[in-house]
Amino acid sequence: MKALLAVDGSAQALRAARTLVDLAKHCADTRAHVLNVQPHMLYVALLGEEGQAPIERWVQERGKEATESACEVLTDAGVPFEVEVVSADAPLAIARIALERHCDFILMGTRGMGAIAGMALGSVATKVVHLADLPVTLVK
Repeated sequence: MKALLAVDGSAQALRAARTLVDLAKHCADTRAHVLNVQPHMLYVALLGEEGQAPIERWVQERGKEATESACEVLTDAGVPFEVEVVSADAPLAIARIALERHCDFILMGTRGMGAIAGMALGSVATKVVHLADLPVTLVK
């Protein structure tokens, strides 16, 4: 069973990683595709290759920082994983990459906003639930 574990470095994302470890105790072949989506930077293509390189390094560094805690949890538990960091619209990227990487489900944390704040601002988790063609498990 392969899970796409979407993480952003938050406490909720770390709880989602721990939830995946708990699930893996019941399914021996569990593995994870750890995904961090950094904000999409408009007009980066206008900078040319030389201008894009430092931005891509920055994106990868921020992504590495955001995935570090979740990867430690998975490593300590012996759950195999791979890491991917992309710069894109988060809900669309999560739903798309889960399919492209042949994941069985998506697991991610929520930010814990109340119903009104969530409706007004919209949340990545809510959008993923609507966009994904796979089961989505949200961890609060």
